[in-house]
Amino acid sequence: MGGRGSFVDVSSGDFNFVMGGQQYVSLGMVGDVKVIERIGNRDQPVSAPYFSHTPGRIYATVKKGELKYLSFYDENHKQVKIIDFDHAHNKVKPHVHFNMNHDRNSPGIPPSASDWAIINRIKKEMKLK
Repeated sequence: MGGRGSFVDVSSGDFNFVMGGQQYVSLGMVGDVKVIERIGNRDQPVSAPYFSHTPGRIYATVKKGELKYLSFYDENHKQVKIIDFDHAHNKVKPHVHFNMNHDRNSPGIPPSASDWAIINRIKKEMKLK
């Protein structure tokens, strides 16, 4: 599975990987959420995938036993919402971004109650921090 622009052209259905793009391995499923971890050096930075092989997928990105991102994708395989646990945004941690807009000047939006239900289930079932 690729991410952060590592697919050639998801719009045309070309899911071949771009050289050097991040790749992930599945750690399992929690309900409809696929839990993934970056392949390779676990000390390297990790990002949520920009695109999904599966339309409508939700991914929980993990690094060293800690939930880093929860990302949601539309029917066109594109990221539409991401919950970022990695750092604070305008003093809000975790915070939500929509449609891959990670503008540092946008307000920090906290996760909704339904987001927290998914987050807590993933953390509990996968024994994550």
